[in-house]
Amino acid sequence: MTGRAMGIMCLMAFAGAAVGQDSVSRNANGGSGLPGDALSPWATGVGQRATFVVDLRSFKTSGGTTFGIAPIVKSARVSPTRFNMVNGPTAMSGALQTGVNIPAGPYTVWTAAGGGLSTAENDTALNTTVNPSGLGTIFGVAGLDFDEQPIAQNLIFTNVVHASRVAFDPAVPDRLYLNRVIAAVNGAQGQPDRSQFGLGAVDAAGNVFFRADAFAATGPATSLIQGDNYFRVVQSARSSGSINVIDNAGGTNAAATNWLLQRSTGLHATPNALGDRLFGANFTGQLVVESSANAVTTLATHRPGTTDHRGSAATNVLPIWAGTNGSGAIVTRSTAGGGRADTLSVFSVDNALNVTNARSLTLPANIADTCDGFNWPVSGGDFRQYDSQQVFRGGASAAAVGRDLAGRGLVAATLYNGGQAASNSPLNAIAVARFDPTNNNAPQWTVAAWVATTGSDGKDLVGDNGADGAPNTNDAGENDGVVNGLDAPIGRLASLSEAGTGLVGPSISAPAFDAAGNIFFIASVALKKRPGVVVVDEYQVALVRGVLNSASTCYTLEVVVATGDTFAGRNSGRNYRVNYLGLADGDSIASSSLWSTSVVNQPWNNIPNGQLPQNAPQHLGGMAVSARVIYDMDQNGQYQDPTAVSGNQASSDEAYNVALLIANVTLPAGCDSIDFNNNGVFPEDQDVIDFFNVLAGGECAACSDIDFNNNGVFPEDQDVIDFFNVLAGGECP
Repeated sequence: MTGRAMGIMCLMAFAGAAVGQDSVSRNANGGSGLPGDALSPWATGVGQRATFVVDLRSFKTSGGTTFGIAPIVKSARVSPTRFNMVNGPTAMSGALQTGVNIPAGPYTVWTAAGGGLSTAENDTALNTTVNPSGLGTIFGVAGLDFDEQPIAQNLIFTNVVHASRVAFDPAVPDRLYLNRVIAAVNGAQGQPDRSQFGLGAVDAAGNVFFRADAFAATGPATSLIQGDNYFRVVQSARSSGSINVIDNAGGTNAAATNWLLQRSTGLHATPNALGDRLFGANFTGQLVVESSANAVTTLATHRPGTTDHRGSAATNVLPIWAGTNGSGAIVTRSTAGGGRADTLSVFSVDNALNVTNARSLTLPANIADTCDGFNWPVSGGDFRQYDSQQVFRGGASAAAVGRDLAGRGLVAATLYNGGQAASNSPLNAIAVARFDPTNNNAPQWTVAAWVATTGSDGKDLVGDNGADGAPNTNDAGENDGVVNGLDAPIGRLASLSEAGTGLVGPSISAPAFDAAGNIFFIASVALKKRPGVVVVDEYQVALVRGVLNSASTCYTLEVVVATGDTFAGRNSGRNYRVNYLGLADGDSIASSSLWSTSVVNQPWNNIPNGQLPQNAPQHLGGMAVSARVIYDMDQNGQYQDPTAVSGNQASSDEAYNVALLIANVTLPAGCDSIDFNNNGVFPEDQDVIDFFNVLAGGECAACSDIDFNNNGVFPEDQDVIDFFNVLAGGECP
């Protein structure tokens, strides 16, 4: 399914994310929640560029790990009958910029219901401004919005790409400073569409990479973009005084628009990026990479022993092979596979993005979960989620590539059971291969997540709900602060077809790795609840984290966020409920689901993370997923969307499609041990020698990181001062 058909299905499913923030309107008309406070993508000024604050709310996963969460960007609004647009993918930058100046403000901030950016629908008297200074960390977030509009005799499918540069002070990790722009639109207001987009990636500066063609676009014919095209919009160069329409002349804001692939007659998948450079793929088995500024070349050495690749490439700025500039992976077809997409090709690149190492890892005949020994039947199945609309609309990619804390390579993708499985098959598993980059020995394969191919079963989900696995029943072990033998599973992964939503599958999204090899994905789940006297299964969609046991290559699954979860918005002054997480559309994986570009490759603040526990929140540099949230405007606890089919049209609640950010908010506690080299002998001269060796950039695998005082700033003189203070018997400041 491509183009307009995909858009219609997205609208039906209310797929989630992105041009406002954690805010609600002042509800000036006193009726239903409409129109809300989302901004127009065609309005100049704040409509094109806005700077504002979003504060994260702390919460715990079912396994007890603390993260922060907030809706950081709303979709734009183009229809009078909906709060805002729906979207395809949401992407995060693979890398972070650390130790850089926080971009100058002022940034608008509000902490009460009604505050916000819209001069028409918010009470701007509730707003104040802040001007942060000093050094911080910056990452990028981008998204693609869709909506349909009747214009003249045509139904126009409007596309909007937004991009944000997000900064934070590592000493205050729960406050984010956003600079959001409308990067591109596919037509002027009230005019036919001239192109159609597929979102690929964003870099740490907020520069966004996307695909454009003219599939089902309505004209005018002289302006319709020709062929397949790759664009990069430079976030800092976007004018707030004009829109940026993409058509056959390029971008109307030409100074901000790099036209990297122009009018190609060959088909190309939605692009990725490696750092700040384009990393695409075409339909003839070649990578299409930005080998030098604004110039692309093709490569085909990334997939030895295969006949072709499928979809877009995954990338990771963390190198797996020593001396390289990053890593990549893509779904491929082995020469002996009979046309099945049965292989994951993984490779490294140099500074010019030339492939320098490459391996193709083909599925074994049998693959088991190393946690519980469950043998998931491949039965002639293969890797999918590159088909239907995904290859043209995004996201990127169906594969994921990363590494564990020991430096071993990891590559993963989602399997579909059985030969010639439909693209909406609900019988799925995430296969992970771990390999040693220093030799070509066979990889270790495991199933990180799975739904049973017969009966109603799936991998267990852990939590602190006690002996019955259901929350709020006050049984033994519940909420005792530790997940152990007293706690039954809180639920399981479930086939989407069990849920009775009318959607068939898939049941599991594409995977993404954090900086320690933990895995994230969205899945259909059956969670234990006790609404009466009996514990029952309640079917939901959840964001799941698999925590890696490095010794056994076993992934233990916990729920991060599930539909139905509620949070208190720190800026909006209202509670909101997560009503939708993207998983499936009518015939395939939803573009609004999770992709490998949804998660930052590096750890939080790019701190050294080798000594942290495997489940530490700092392994996650940040992630953004598409979601729909409902704000409880009248505070009656009902969360009624007045625009929902068969909903309460008189409800004053407000429902928005958003980019939902999840990130670390926990600062490392106190100073490190004075046993810097962790040899068990302290104090000793060798600790001092090793400290200064690491400070100078030397290697010491057993040593602690150089951020001795754990303030998130390193290297710095204060680390040296605090090290010698503690060495002398003093207290950590």
